Amino acid sequence: MSARKRRVNISWRQAWPIWLAFGIVLGLGILGVWVVTPATKMPTKALSQGEDLAIGVAKLEANVPNFFSYPGESGEKIEFFVEREAGDHITAAFASCRKCYRSGHYRQGSQVFCGRCNQPMERMATGQTPAPANDCAQIPIPLDQPGDQLAIRATAIADAFARWYTPVISQDGNSHSSKQN
Repeated sequence: MSARKRRVNISWRQAWPIWLAFGIVLGLGILGVWVVTPATKMPTKALSQGEDLAIGVAKLEANVPNFFSYPGESGEKIEFFVEREAGDHITAAFASCRKCYRSGHYRQGSQVFCGRCNQPMERMATGQTPAPANDCAQIPIPLDQPGDQLAIRATAIADAFARWYTPVISQDGNSHSSKQN
């Protein structure tokens, strides 16, 4: 008894729904991975201790944050960004919110997202205090803009970090150590 192999002949008129379904499923899978995967972290320019940031306004692209890091007193890396919005309005702010500071940040489109909450961070205006209920906010850093140059003093970075982040970080550190005891 020999088994005969049957050959199936399918024409393109019969197979196109299968290929269409396969293409749609593959496309939705690729789109899902692209949407779910956070954007890569932007490269940062590292400043040295005591170094002021000086950059030409013309070098800043509109709605594209430029990331920088500054060494903190206790060795942590303080990350912040400078962004020129439409027109000549320039924002300088810390790149991470106060509660999620250690979780970092990432950029998606023209927005900076919290690395822990995965939500866009609200930009605080100079002098505005962040609400305790929603702490995912970008704290501004004072800057000087003499002419077509932008200057951010190292002392302004350190002072703003000490005012807004150090109390929250030390409070979180104490709560973690008290939970372990």
